[in-house]
Amino acid sequence: MIPAAYFLGFIFYSFLGWIWETTYCSVNAKHFINRGFLNGPIIPIYGFGALLVMLAVNAFGSLAVPTPAVPINIINILVVFLGGMLLATVLEYIAAVILESFFHIKLWDYSKNKFNFQGRICLKCSLFFGLLSVLFIMVIEPLTTRTTTQIPEMVINIAAVVIGIILAVDIIITVSSLLKLNERLRAAEEIINARVGTTLAEAAKIRESLHEKIEERVDENLVISKFHYQIQRMARAYPGSISLKHTEIWEKLKKQSEKR
Repeated sequence: MIPAAYFLGFIFYSFLGWIWETTYCSVNAKHFINRGFLNGPIIPIYGFGALLVMLAVNAFGSLAVPTPAVPINIINILVVFLGGMLLATVLEYIAAVILESFFHIKLWDYSKNKFNFQGRICLKCSLFFGLLSVLFIMVIEPLTTRTTTQIPEMVINIAAVVIGIILAVDIIITVSSLLKLNERLRAAEEIINARVGTTLAEAAKIRESLHEKIEERVDENLVISKFHYQIQRMARAYPGSISLKHTEIWEKLKKQSEKR
């Protein structure tokens, strides 16, 4: 398989991951949630996970991949399940560490799930990744391979270049916004604290009941309207996310974003 085909496979599997997470989270929340770290309809961790599992399976050969001579059996399924579960779990843990270290944010938190480790990974999700790996290797990957082999190499290369450019721009925009996230959260927090302090002092002279209305106005005008679209989108996409440095203002941002 040519490198461009691997890249398009990465994009396709990332897209399938986006479809799954968006559907699952939207059904649970009873309203549409556009999941994803990036603007485009992809979740890269699924693409990376799929490629890792595929490369690992290729290394094991017939032990994991069924062939006409060696049909699907319990050994195939078990090897793919355990290997996929391990690789995907390690990948998820690494992704969580990177997000927390560089952006000081947790997009997911499994602390309330049984058998979790540091809230970054949990047994439930690991088992799901194992099942997903079996589905991927036994069904999805063979179908996509047969399809891509029928597409001219030039078309694959051109598509890979175009999509690669779009993805690069998306990554730059998203990462740039997230790198400024804590700076914006801190600034908003300082403005809100100063404004609330001032307005409360004035309100005390008029009527104590104005407190709640003032806070609502400050939150709406100073927090939501001043935040970049990218950050608002992230807050809506991951309602369970946690800011490690500015928890209170991030929670307010998430609540207000849900109303918009």
